[in-house]
Amino acid sequence: MIRPATPTDLPAIKSLFDDAFKPSVYESRLAERVFSGPIPYHCWVSEEDNHILACILYTPALKDALPIGYHLAPVAVRPDCQDKGYGSHLIETTLQLDPIRNAPVFVLGDPHFYERFGFAATPNPSCPYDPGNDYFRALRWTHTEDKFSIGYADAFKDAEDAAS
Repeated sequence: MIRPATPTDLPAIKSLFDDAFKPSVYESRLAERVFSGPIPYHCWVSEEDNHILACILYTPALKDALPIGYHLAPVAVRPDCQDKGYGSHLIETTLQLDPIRNAPVFVLGDPHFYERFGFAATPNPSCPYDPGNDYFRALRWTHTEDKFSIGYADAFKDAEDAAS
């Protein structure tokens, strides 16, 4: 079952991220800052028998501090449930839910994995976390003529500082 995450899910989500991205703690710190911060976000979990198996988080993608779509980051599946389709199903489903369904979505990740969902390379915007845009992909983004560096919510930098 896929459902919206609630603030009471945060401990389980942080644990999931820590397990899935071990040894990195960046992703769990990011979730903590997003859940407690002022930015609008959308988070869904895949749950079975009251256990969270996977989680996906969407935060605003910015151009000059104005929202232009969403960043899909992070998405994780519990290690003992990986390679069973939970992550793919979560991505496919949430890309079709309001308010994500009609908005541009950006992701930084394995190009081959995300291209299965329709994400494509984009020359613009550029991603500050991927100087060559080798791993940066976009879905439903058609404005490639305007050169700019895409912005992320402050929670991304705050989590980076906390994870250091």
